[in-house]
Amino acid sequence: MLILAVVAGFAITSCVQDDSFTVPKSLGNDENEGLTKLLDKIENGQVQLQTIAEVKSNFVPYEATQIISEIAVKGYVSSSDETGNFYKEFFIQDNPTNPTSALKIILNQGDTYNQFNIGREVYIYLKDLYIGETNTGDDVITIGGKFDTSDNDILAMTTNQIPDHLFRSATTETLVPKELNVSQITEAHIGMFVKLLDVQFPIGLAGQPYVDPTDDFDSQRPIESCGDSASFILESSSFASFKNSILPTNGKGTISGIINKTYNGYNLVINLNSTDDVVMDGNRCDP
Repeated sequence: MLILAVVAGFAITSCVQDDSFTVPKSLGNDENEGLTKLLDKIENGQVQLQTIAEVKSNFVPYEATQIISEIAVKGYVSSSDETGNFYKEFFIQDNPTNPTSALKIILNQGDTYNQFNIGREVYIYLKDLYIGETNTGDDVITIGGKFDTSDNDILAMTTNQIPDHLFRSATTETLVPKELNVSQITEAHIGMFVKLLDVQFPIGLAGQPYVDPTDDFDSQRPIESCGDSASFILESSSFASFKNSILPTNGKGTISGIINKTYNGYNLVINLNSTDDVVMDGNRCDP
């Protein structure tokens, strides 16, 4: 049985099965001593390894939920803060190809790409951590180390918590973005590395940078779908190294990135890991 303690004052239980995992061998070096111990506990049944979907099923909207069971989760890093478009956070997805679920991790550590690079296999020992939202009500399910008692927002894992809970293996997989038309995007894709097909930026943005210089934090640029009448939003941080790069408006093509939500949770957006993932090599589809 999985038992979670909910800060609001009640408990949740859920039964799961653990028959779909292959546990890698321990690495045997100092950096991964914690992973070695965790893998041993998984193999002998002291810790239950769950899927990301199973962990997320215990999320309670508007609540910060402390995990008190001996459970862990495995995933592959889908986002990167190398360009500064993410900060003290990263997403993991359940498979390098054709992912079905993803999860946000927040931690008091910058430049996480040096340790948790894209495609890196990561294990998280979840006991005593919290599951919830960083901005209560935004529906972006997140794992963190503490919570804010005033609003139940999940807070980052501390530097003291990180080495006890967050472990990378020696495995780095090549992520294959999940290909989607704009009209297919849903909240189920949050945190996944996806590729938007047959899209372009409005011609009215010709000569404009990814980030509007008048914006303090995030800029939103519209994306047009050539295959249907759908539209979407590219959101970029004003701290991103590519903020002054000019949007490619001379063609149509694909945009790969992480599906996310705006800070207030009102809209779905896509965040870039790198502008290399914007490929506009076809003719525009304007009338």
